[in-house]
Amino acid sequence: MKSWRILIPLLFPLLFSNCRTLTGSKPMVKINDGRVPSEVRAEDVAAVDAWKQQGNKGGFSPAANTLKAPINAQTSGFVVDLDAQRAYLYQGSELIAYAPIASGRKYYRTETGDYTIGEKELNHHSTSYGSFVNSKGGTVMSEVENGYDPTPVGARFEGALMKFFMRLHHNGSPTAMGFHRGILPGYPASHGCIRLPGSMAEWFYGNVQPGTPVSVRGSQNGIPYGHSQGRPRRAPRIHSSLKEKPKTETPPAGTPAAAPEPVPGPGAVPGGDPSATPAPGSN
Repeated sequence: MKSWRILIPLLFPLLFSNCRTLTGSKPMVKINDGRVPSEVRAEDVAAVDAWKQQGNKGGFSPAANTLKAPINAQTSGFVVDLDAQRAYLYQGSELIAYAPIASGRKYYRTETGDYTIGEKELNHHSTSYGSFVNSKGGTVMSEVENGYDPTPVGARFEGALMKFFMRLHHNGSPTAMGFHRGILPGYPASHGCIRLPGSMAEWFYGNVQPGTPVSVRGSQNGIPYGHSQGRPRRAPRIHSSLKEKPKTETPPAGTPAAAPEPVPGPGAVPGGDPSATPAPGSN
């Protein structure tokens, strides 16, 4: 039994390491003093598929005592596969962590390219998307866009919580995209960010350093950085408190009320003189 306990930490890295096969291997890019894959490799896809076929769900990360060295920005890096909705974290050439993702939906596609992890914020709130809430925090309107959908009477905007947020930087400049905890329905569903399961979002946040490279790839679910998404313009959502109420005209003060219409008496001719004698056969 003791020998198995010794072997387990050694076998874990081998299961998810580079098998050194040429089939499906991708070129490497130099990141400071280390080398990490710039594309998802066939052997890493196979390793994750095998892990999932064993009934595992969510993602995986290494135990601290299985790492050959501390994770740092110089020797680690992400590869995000938007088409497969997966994120892979490497230490050197070795796959050490994996997570399913939910990337940007149609018209809000996550942009492909090469990035780095910028600032990290534990309880980041979106400045663009969220809900209008009342003074007690109750939701008045959900799924609104700040600055575009008018704020209802007595309400305020509250940005959606993006916990464990790690912003993506492009050529040193911050973008609107980042990793964070979110709902994963199994298909692209965000406004451009890369959603992660809660446990993996927390692990990445606690272990990945600013400056870590991120390669985002995908031809079906992604769009090259800076390209127009052809997003159609929608009409603002108007809350009922802002909609114009029908106006009832009120006569000015002191205006005499209109005299009532005379009521025709018995035998009166419709539309005629009520004092006239009715014509024979009109009753």
